[in-house]
Amino acid sequence: MSGRAPDRRKGEFIDWLTMTDNAAGVVADVRRIRNYPLIPKSIPIYGYIYDVRTGKLEEVSGAATVGKAM
Repeated sequence: MSGRAPDRRKGEFIDWLTMTDNAAGVVADVRRIRNYPLIPKSIPIYGYIYDVRTGKLEEVSGAATVGKAM
């Protein structure tokens, strides 16, 4: 080892795929799961957002509507 710090600028060039609207992302994911052919329509699908600061789960209301059992 040379004792040098790792090149911190490398992270600047990574596309981190961050989301600007977490709730919309959850709804899209629940819709994708709901429409997957191997998931029975009788099973409800829910979506939550986990808050890493508080450790709490927040249910995304639009996700429950999209993931409703039929």
